[in-house]
Amino acid sequence: MGDVYVECLVKKRLGPKDLLVCGGIVLGAAAFMALGMYVCLYILLFPQLSVLLTAGICWGGYKLLCTQLLEFEYSLTNGYVTVDKIIHKASRKRLAAFELDGCEGMGLYQEHAQRLAAAHFDTRLMACRQHDGQGAWFLAVQGGKTGKTLLVFDPSEEFLEAVKKFLPRSLRRELEA
Repeated sequence: MGDVYVECLVKKRLGPKDLLVCGGIVLGAAAFMALGMYVCLYILLFPQLSVLLTAGICWGGYKLLCTQLLEFEYSLTNGYVTVDKIIHKASRKRLAAFELDGCEGMGLYQEHAQRLAAAHFDTRLMACRQHDGQGAWFLAVQGGKTGKTLLVFDPSEEFLEAVKKFLPRSLRRELEA
């Protein structure tokens, strides 16, 4: 058997909470611009500063809005899974990395949501398209740095089949039944 390497990239959809955050950023930037222009024009009497201040606030607001544009990348290399969060296609942060031989559970998230909500996990990662995990799968693993981890993710069919190959035999049988 040769090396197995599979990647999957998922773009997170903006939910109601994300839209509220974006609206707050826009309103906050507008309020700061109005306050800054008032202070620069009427109190400091230095209008050139208001142009720089407005440009800075617009740039900061844009950068904050861009933090809401998320993608998740799952990669599997010979039973070793990594999950990365990509922010605005510019920066990458490793969320989790673990071996699949430490996997304790796997299945459709919605079918097991109540049981998983009551279970204890050191880390819970919602790395999926929908904020509520609709249509997603879960992995419960004993990870190295993250401890007992619940990963909710949206794998492609190819990624899902590759993951199943590296699961412990008892768990693989359970999924096939």
